Amino acid sequence: MKIRLEIEGKNAGSVNYRGPDSAEMAIAYLNSIDAEEIQVNLVSDDGTKAFAEFEGEISAISASRFILSAAKSKLTRESPQVGENGSELTLKERLEMFLKFEFSRIWFSSFDVQKKYEDVYGNISLSTVSTYLARMYRDNLLERRGNRNQREYHIRDGTNPLVNIENIEYAASK
Repeated sequence: MKIRLEIEGKNAGSVNYRGPDSAEMAIAYLNSIDAEEIQVNLVSDDGTKAFAEFEGEISAISASRFILSAAKSKLTRESPQVGENGSELTLKERLEMFLKFEFSRIWFSSFDVQKKYEDVYGNISLSTVSTYLARMYRDNLLERRGNRNQREYHIRDGTNPLVNIENIEYAASK
C-alpha cells in the first residue's frame, strides 16, 4: 500500500509511506502532529485508489480512521490479525479493537455491534456479542445505560482510541 499525506497548518508538508507497514507509520505520524487540514491519498497493491480530505479539530483522528478502514478492508481478507506476542487475536481482543474503531464516540447496542462486525469478519451470534459487551462493562472498558431490552454501551474515555490513538495495534503491525 502507498500512502501520501498532505498537511496544512503547524506541521505543513507532505509525507509518503510505502509497504506493508505504511498504514501503521502514517497513523503514528498523524498522532504526533497538529494539523488544520489533511489530505490522504491511498493506492492499494491492486491499484485501487482512495482520496479523502479532513479539516478541523479532529482531522488527524479522522484521517487515521480513514487509513485504518482502508487497511482493515484489505487485511481482513488476506491475513489473520495478530496481537503483541505475535499470536492470533482472540475473539475478545478482536472485538475490543473493533469497538474502538467503529464505535469510538457513540452509544451502541449489541445488535449494532453484531451487524457491523458481521460486515467485516463474518457471522457472530447476538448472544456472543452481548456476553462480551457485558464482560467489557464488568472490566470497566465500557459504560452502559438502559434496561435489559434497551441496553446501550459506550467506550469509556480512558479506553477511547480518539484520546490516545498511538496505542492502536492492528494486523499489519507485526
